[in-house]
Amino acid sequence: MSETGAIPSWDSSGSEDAAAANKAAVKQVEKLIKADERRKVLAIIRHWTPSDILSLFVHMRSKYARKLLKWMPDEAGIKVLAELDPRLHAVLAEEETRSTFRKLTEDMEPDEAFPILDELPHEFALEVLAGHPHETALRVALEVDEDHAAAHMRRGVITARIDSTVGDVIAEIRAHARDIERLERVYVVDEHRRVKGEVRRRDLLMHSDDTCVSEIMGGDAVVVAADADQEDVLKLARKRRIRSIGVVDAKGRLVGLITQDELRQIASEEVEEDMLLMGGVHPDATEFDGPVRIVTRRLPWILGGLVGASIAASVIGSYEEALTQAAILASFIPVVMATAGNVGIQASTMSIQALGHGVTWRGDFLPRLGRELLASMINGVVVGGVVALLVLLAARFVDIENAANLSLTCLISMTLVTIIAGTFGALIPFALRALKLDPAVATGIFITTANDVFGVLIFFTIASIFYL
Repeated sequence: MSETGAIPSWDSSGSEDAAAANKAAVKQVEKLIKADERRKVLAIIRHWTPSDILSLFVHMRSKYARKLLKWMPDEAGIKVLAELDPRLHAVLAEEETRSTFRKLTEDMEPDEAFPILDELPHEFALEVLAGHPHETALRVALEVDEDHAAAHMRRGVITARIDSTVGDVIAEIRAHARDIERLERVYVVDEHRRVKGEVRRRDLLMHSDDTCVSEIMGGDAVVVAADADQEDVLKLARKRRIRSIGVVDAKGRLVGLITQDELRQIASEEVEEDMLLMGGVHPDATEFDGPVRIVTRRLPWILGGLVGASIAASVIGSYEEALTQAAILASFIPVVMATAGNVGIQASTMSIQALGHGVTWRGDFLPRLGRELLASMINGVVVGGVVALLVLLAARFVDIENAANLSLTCLISMTLVTIIAGTFGALIPFALRALKLDPAVATGIFITTANDVFGVLIFFTIASIFYL
């Protein structure tokens, strides 16, 4: 292939040697493309992975990248473009490329075309769809909100007509055996695909082939609406302890199935979203956000935290006279605020987890709150006791006025602060859910502000009574 006879490959290790080798590979491929050596170029990349070919595209000049795309077999071209980061599509998103994609997808069924189109930038995918035989259905699928059930469903679903027999259903299952990963139940539908019930796998095995499906089906099929929130879908699956859920449209017609893999993906997305919200970051934020987007998505949270900090500062300022009388009290402010923050975050995290598993006000909320209060009280006594002992120990080495009273102040205030913080942390997520807000935001502004303000207020109130 080259002057040395070696066939170039792509090295993804990221080392300096790899960068040099990849640069040489790019030059060699571009040289062959310029010479119209199509067969040699395809021979080089035949055994490359789509991600390696994508890396080659990114490092090539656009005119050579477009030509290589035109040369590549249809299937390989789709795999490569499906891996492209949306920001890089500007290199290839020309009319020639769109025409190529239209040709590649026009003979595909919706279930085959959708995964490919869904990986592409939205506007680009809609342009490719122009003139597609299933354009309407695919456009509707692509416009679905990412948080809705329809965005996660598989469209190829094995169903049983209500007038079919067990033998008919088994034959259908066998015909699609290669596409089935796990089969728990088959949904029973009428001639309009409206769900009438479900038949379980064991029932198919226990009855003869000539048994009518309507005789053995159960009428309590578990389905969700296409526009149901993905979080509600996950809760329902956990509550009913099932691994797949059917998806129906507004008319009750079965349009897809959410399997165990999709449920696992939804759970992962919900955890990631909660982590971002708990950190005061917009859930749609990515590592590719530019400075403007980063500012617009984070600044509101920062300003909200600033408001909370200002309120806490004003509380501290109102005890200026107390700080003048005993400056040592100032050294305990960060201790109080940090402890309150940690306790609040721990309690709120458990409440958010409980909400994720379907716990409501009417569930075991009160027992759960009682356990949090008892645990907070024990933690508060322990933490307060430790701080009190440290004060008494420090008094042996440095001059601390009324060390005994100061240690008592620490014990009482830290206990109360921990109880209050645990209570807020346990309650606020449920309150936010009742207000139709995402409870994950509780660990941001609400709990931080409440704990800082009440923590400092309690500390100085107790200090005024027992120490000053």
